[in-house]
Parts: sequence; C-alpha cells; structure tokens
Amino acid sequence: MLLDLIKAARSYRRYDASKPLTIETVKGFVDAARLTPSAGNLQRLRYLALTDKSEVLALTKEVKWAGYLADWDGPTDEEAPTAYLLLLSPESTGVSLIDVGIAAETILLAATEQGYGGCMILNFPREELTKRYHFAGKYKIELVISLGVPAEQVELESVKDDEIRYYRDRNGVHHVPKRKIDEVFLTPKDLTE
Repeated sequence: MLLDLIKAARSYRRYDASKPLTIETVKGFVDAARLTPSAGNLQRLRYLALTDKSEVLALTKEVKWAGYLADWDGPTDEEAPTAYLLLLSPESTGVSLIDVGIAAETILLAATEQGYGGCMILNFPREELTKRYHFAGKYKIELVISLGVPAEQVELESVKDDEIRYYRDRNGVHHVPKRKIDEVFLTPKDLTE
C-alpha cells in the first residue's frame, strides 16, 4: 500500500556498508524519477550515480549529516551508504526546485520498495564536488541523495509541545516527530474563525 511505503521511506543516515548497490539498481531508481511530471515537461534534471567505494567513503566524510544530532559526526565506514546520487541542473537554465523534490521523493520511494533507503542532503561541499566532477559551466548540483541498505530503526511519533527536532534514544532508535493531520489540514472555516 502506498501509505505504508511512504511511512517506510524515512531519512536514513546509517547503512549496512557490506551490502553494496549496483549502478544498475541506482539507474532503476532514476528511471522511476524520469517518469514523473516536470515543470513545462522540460525534463532538465540529470543524475550522477557514485558507487565506487572510495568515492562514496570520501563523500560520506564531507557531507553534513544531521543538524539536530550535534554530538554525531556522521556514519562510520561500516555504516556508510553504498551509493550517492547527485541531482544536477543545467547551469545555463537551472531547474524548478519542485522538480527536484518530486524526483528526490520518487527515488526514495523506489529505493524503499526494493529494500534500500536514503537521505536527501543539502549540506554538501558544492564547490569541491563541482571541481571534482568537472561540472563548472555545465551543471549545478541541486541535491545529494545517499543510498544503501538501512542499518537503523526510524520511528515516527506525534509532535509534543511543538518540538519537531528528530533525536536518537539511548538504544540508537531514530525518532521523527510529525504533526497530526488536524494541525496541517485546513478548511475554509478554519481561516474565518
């Protein structure tokens, strides 16, 4: 069921590094994303998959993983993702950020459906990656997605006292507070009261 898939498609930050992803598997996730709607049907997004272990480990140490987990520096080598996907836009035209969001969520849903997981990352070394992969004058990096077999438990819970920060408990379970439907779903009557 779609709702179960959505609930399972969490932001995973710890993976089983002993279970690599193939370039063909990642390409399958991109294949799902390319079928989604895009602004003006321009289909400007491009994707670079990184599956080489040394490249993946290097990027794992370079990205910033979890702003709310101040005492955690990111996954160990044993917890590292086994692939990254860079979402790119043409430097000359850019791309709608709505397109980026649609594609990224589709990729995570496709990965989750196949027993993988991922995390959308906006805090990454943009300039260094642009130089490393020769994007200058060609592409701008819009988003980085880590991918792999999740090695952590993520639990959804209701927001309490307006506290939305995710956290890990003493057992390492990652908790993600979510607002209740009645808080986010408005009717015209709610706006006139």
